[in-house]
Amino acid sequence: MIHEHALLTIGPADVERFEKAVPEAREVLLSAPGCRAVSVHRSVDLTGGYLLRVSWERIEDHLDTFPATAQATRLAELIGTCFAEPPHVVHFADEEV
Repeated sequence: MIHEHALLTIGPADVERFEKAVPEAREVLLSAPGCRAVSVHRSVDLTGGYLLRVSWERIEDHLDTFPATAQATRLAELIGTCFAEPPHVVHFADEEV
């Protein structure tokens, strides 16, 4: 299992629209091949900051398979225009050190 952590920066004018879209965006992601879990967390110290955490069965499910899916297209429609800057994405292994 791989855990994607994406730091999202949402423009002030788009926060309400983004938060309304999150429940559907979560369901869209969960229906993607290889997606196992999704959560979105609001930052307490960064205005417009959110952490999107997605658990994927394999990193290839996120990087190779997902971009060509209908789910990726729908996710972009739901939240893609809310970003004030490109998301910062880092992947983490499931194993602890």
